[in-house]
Amino acid sequence: MVGTEPVFIASMSSSETDRKLNTLYLESYGVRVRIESNNKRLFNDARRQTEHALVGNFRIIDPVETPHVFRLEREEGGYSQVKNGEKSGVNKSRKVLLRYFDSMLRITIAEYAVGHVFLHAGVVGWKGRAIVIPGDSYSGKSTLVAELVKAGAEYYSDEYAVLDERGLVYPFARRLSMHTEPGKGKSIDNIYITAEELGGRVGSTGIAVGWVLVTTFENNAQWNPKVLSSGKGVLEMLSQTIPIRYAPEFSLKVLKKVATHAIILKSPRFDASAFAKFFLDFVDNKAF
Repeated sequence: MVGTEPVFIASMSSSETDRKLNTLYLESYGVRVRIESNNKRLFNDARRQTEHALVGNFRIIDPVETPHVFRLEREEGGYSQVKNGEKSGVNKSRKVLLRYFDSMLRITIAEYAVGHVFLHAGVVGWKGRAIVIPGDSYSGKSTLVAELVKAGAEYYSDEYAVLDERGLVYPFARRLSMHTEPGKGKSIDNIYITAEELGGRVGSTGIAVGWVLVTTFENNAQWNPKVLSSGKGVLEMLSQTIPIRYAPEFSLKVLKKVATHAIILKSPRFDASAFAKFFLDFVDNKAF
């Protein structure tokens, strides 16, 4: 899906003009969402944040009943988000609220996507097949993906492996989110980098998963991979499968297809900058 510039949708009822004027209806991966705000500036910010969150994988639709409603509110002393009637994300900072909205919108689409399974994972393409790296946030996925892209792999995602019913993985190529080291008294912040800025390129088509790499960084780690069975591979991916609560049968079906055809490796890794090229060479030369 290609993103279309959102448009304002005006209401015929003057009593609801403000609410309808700042309302956007969209569909992403079969999930329909309404986004609205009581503040025009905040709504325009939310429109831009939607493009960032979904990296163009949505389309604008006509007004329709939607199961998911995000209302961003400007209130005295700050901002808040109301999702499906439940208030959350209250903050004095508009920037912080929009970041929270970005995350919640992505998770909503990932949980309820139709015909796709979202796996929390980094993904690159290498010689026509995907390398999928499942893992939690702050597990080093983005750092490793960035180094793999620098080493020549195609960038697919640093957050989600988007799988269809055949087990093919598709690009969800948002800018890579790199965590900065906090200074004294400061929290971790993110900087966002494109694949092109790393000297790489973005994948453009769905490809089969060739490798699933279950790994975390460890000081002085020795690369000693275990080849997992398809059953154990499914279990490793299961904890990172976003829609497992809402579509368990479909999710398991897709995971089994991936695990049946991919080589699944598990081992701690050493520093990403050295490991990336080492692993691509390993993929090219190691036969199982």
